[in-house]
Amino acid sequence: MRIVLAAVFLALCVVGANVKLMGSIALDSFAAFLGAIVLGPVDGAVLGFFGHMISALLAGFPLTLPIHLIIGVLMAICMAAFGYIRKRFGRDKLSVILVSDVIAYVINVPLELVLMYPLLKGTIVAFFLPLTIATIVNLVICEILYKIFAKRLAPFMGDVK
Repeated sequence: MRIVLAAVFLALCVVGANVKLMGSIALDSFAAFLGAIVLGPVDGAVLGFFGHMISALLAGFPLTLPIHLIIGVLMAICMAAFGYIRKRFGRDKLSVILVSDVIAYVINVPLELVLMYPLLKGTIVAFFLPLTIATIVNLVICEILYKIFAKRLAPFMGDVK
C-alpha cells in the first residue's frame, strides 16, 4: 500500500509540475513535501528529485539537463531534511512544523541559489522571488493537505501513535 501512496504522491508532483511560475519553477514539490511527512525522508527525497525532473522536462530543461540534475539532487536533500525533522521530532507539533518549513525554505531558496551561483551567475537574482513564492506556496499547500488528511494517512506513517 505504501508503494501505491508513493505513486499517488508522484502523480501529484506531475500535476503540480504543470502549474508553472517561471521556467521549471512550479508547484511540483507540495506532494514531495507531503510524501516526506507521510512516507519518510527517503521516499520524500525520491519524490523531490523526480518531481523536479518532471517539472524541468515539461519546461524543456531551460537551464540544461546537468543543472537540472544538480537541482534535483538539492531538492532530494531538501525533502530528506524536511522529512527527517518531521519524523524525528513530531509531525504535528507547531514548533517542529515551523522549524521544518523554515529549514526547507533555506535549503530550497538561499542555499540552492548560493550553490548554483557559479553555474548561473548573472541570472541567479531573477530566480529569488519566483523560487521564494513557489517554495512558500508548496509548503502551505503541503501543510493544509496534511492537516486535512493526517488521520487518514496515519496508518502509512508507521511510527505515529
